[in-house]
Amino acid sequence: MFIFTIDKNIFRCIFNKKRGAMENKIKEINHLDNENRTKELKKILEDNNIRLSHQRLLILDYLVLNHNHPSAEKIYTDLKKVDPVISQATVYNTLNLLTDKRIIRELDFNMVSKRYEFSKQSHGHFICEECESIIDFNVKEQDIPEELKDYDIHTVEIVYRGICHNCKKKTS
Repeated sequence: MFIFTIDKNIFRCIFNKKRGAMENKIKEINHLDNENRTKELKKILEDNNIRLSHQRLLILDYLVLNHNHPSAEKIYTDLKKVDPVISQATVYNTLNLLTDKRIIRELDFNMVSKRYEFSKQSHGHFICEECESIIDFNVKEQDIPEELKDYDIHTVEIVYRGICHNCKKKTS
């Protein structure tokens, strides 16, 4: 299966000169120490007029550090160990807010639950039909087909489905 989608703002970012700067910013945040990463994440929230809270920072930081496309339930379960007072409602509300502000992406692969990611880099996803792991892969910029030049494109995704290397080894 081959699907194209990309968020409208990400589309603008990918297909203009700011693309490289945005990708570099994401890479920078991923490799910062805790203190500097927290400063950058606070700035992202402030720049998007989102009131700072410990739990919002915790959720955003979790997504920056976890590239495994976690579900809201996984985020809640993992963060509950770090912050026992965090509620499931806070996690869901924060994920919705961050998604609405286009800080994170909500991924709906017709799986049991939606997944989330912080990465804004142009990439596709491979979904294993056995273990349901989601693997990112790099993609080249896609030109808009001539037939769609006058259309208002909201999303473009590249998704492959199949059996991952690990699951393939288990069956042989």
